[in-house]
Amino acid sequence: MELIVYALMFIFFALVFGIIGLVVSSKKQMVVQRLDSIKSSYNYPEEEDEMKKPFRERVIDPAYQKVVTALGSITPSRIKKRYESLIVESGKSRTMTVNSILAIQVMLSLVVSGGIYLLFKLVNAKIPFILIFLFGVLVFFIPYALLHTSAMQRQVKIRKALPDLLDLLYISVEAGLGFDMALKKSTEKMPGPLSEEILKALDDINKGRDRQEALRGIVHRTGVEDLNTFITAVIQSEMLGTNIASMLRTQSTVMRQKRRQRAEEAAMKIPIKMLFPLVFFMMPALFVVILGPAVISIIENLSKVL
Repeated sequence: MELIVYALMFIFFALVFGIIGLVVSSKKQMVVQRLDSIKSSYNYPEEEDEMKKPFRERVIDPAYQKVVTALGSITPSRIKKRYESLIVESGKSRTMTVNSILAIQVMLSLVVSGGIYLLFKLVNAKIPFILIFLFGVLVFFIPYALLHTSAMQRQVKIRKALPDLLDLLYISVEAGLGFDMALKKSTEKMPGPLSEEILKALDDINKGRDRQEALRGIVHRTGVEDLNTFITAVIQSEMLGTNIASMLRTQSTVMRQKRRQRAEEAAMKIPIKMLFPLVFFMMPALFVVILGPAVISIIENLSKVL
């Protein structure tokens, strides 16, 4: 069992050093690529160039990439799709991949399980393998929970910013701007995740992507239902040739009503959410303050009688 734990610890530290090396070298990739393009004009022997590379690039990085790729290949496609959607919805698609999250989960699980095992081993206590397994499983799901929380928080920000953005769009269109220019001007006035997604869609349209696909891509990257309603209304308005300003006015009114309803719903949930802190934290303190003197006096009187 000890050999297995030591082997797992060795694999973990190898993966950690691989990740650290990738993070440190990520800022130098552009310079390295530029130097490689310059060196390509010279005919260096391939074996000599390979041997000149650092040990990390020749051994550690390929081994880490193989481990990460193996983790991704054995993961079911359904789970990979769920991870991919969470990465896109959290806005971290440029810095995070499914394989990297899986590697982090495995490493955290191994290090926590190995650390607990070594801790019990050092104190010469009985090793609870079930407890080690449970802690490993719990830590394994922590990165997923953090990613899910990040995606949910980003969706809340987009949902809250949508009514104000629609008001700005309506004012800009009424002032005489085209819809695309109104979108650009409105996003400049309201920085945030919603503006970033709209600017990305406008950039895709400028690069030649189909307009409807670019707008639908906003919904795919955010997963916000209110934004889906707005994008659908925009596409239908353009297809039918209706007045875009009246559509924006209607959509802004509807989104403000939905935001008000959500605020009222959250306010109605507050008494229920306050019930548990009151019962478990405030009520015991109140009982001690109110009944404490009475209990002390009763104990003193009983002691005198007895």
